[in-house]
Amino acid sequence: MLVFNIGSTNASSLSANSQVVSLQPPDFFMSRDVSYPLVSSCNGLLCMVCSFKIFIWNPAIQKYKIVQNPDPYVLKRVKSYESTLYGFAYDSINDDYNIVCTFVVNAKGSRYIVGIYSVNNEFWKKIDSIPAGYRLFDQNPVSLDGTVNMMATRSVQENGDSAFNKFAIVSLFVADEKFSVTPIPLQYCGSHMKLSNFANRLYLSVFVEMDFLVCSLEKDGELWTWTNVMKSPTLGSSIGLGNHNCYLDDIVYLKENEKILWRKTDGGFLEYDKRKEEVTEFTMNQISPATELSILFAGSLASLRIPWD
Repeated sequence: MLVFNIGSTNASSLSANSQVVSLQPPDFFMSRDVSYPLVSSCNGLLCMVCSFKIFIWNPAIQKYKIVQNPDPYVLKRVKSYESTLYGFAYDSINDDYNIVCTFVVNAKGSRYIVGIYSVNNEFWKKIDSIPAGYRLFDQNPVSLDGTVNMMATRSVQENGDSAFNKFAIVSLFVADEKFSVTPIPLQYCGSHMKLSNFANRLYLSVFVEMDFLVCSLEKDGELWTWTNVMKSPTLGSSIGLGNHNCYLDDIVYLKENEKILWRKTDGGFLEYDKRKEEVTEFTMNQISPATELSILFAGSLASLRIPWD
């Protein structure tokens, strides 16, 4: 029998000596499923999925709310789908939390069904789908300031040339349930493209040829502006591995002092000091190499208006 654990530690000062605090999900879920896929974190709340149910959990006050998974057949009479993507965001205009569920009916054909759940009203409803022609990455959306944001690509053909992919970020503003598309500039397009939310900003990390780039998007109303944050040689080349980025799993945290915290494919960690161009490698015995996912989470006693179960 497999045992899955959820733990919390300070990402900004993570080192081999850091302490990990074990978080205990409600016993109700412990008895039904041993896996707890983390979806997202918002205002001290964790949104998780298990046994075809979604639950919102605040570890600080040990309260939870069960949310029934939406039925794609009810939303649009579709009996089968390929996968599901989940997003979680706070709507400050209506003082409400929203779960966004995107059913991938046909990824190649860019067919999606999108439903949104209101915690205050406790019901699901279907909303407009992903803008036509865009194919979503197989990554859960990243929430920021009342939006859920998804990486997407679109095949285009210009001047009779062969088709090629253009990348963009598709954002859903949960307050008015409207989508917007922000093209990604060509200089930020490459491999291992991934969105993250650090320090209340949306960041895009990407490998472009022999460089690793991090750029941020800042929201002004409904418009996004791009800002280059940092550019450095690929970490693989810095530690003598050339451009073999498969050695690295995912960026975990971007620190204010321009240090990048990485997770290795073997479960260890790397911290890259951009100013000194130095790499520190360490492992943490309290975090299993089999740990699949890291998300940023800030504990809070807020969100007490949720109708807890």
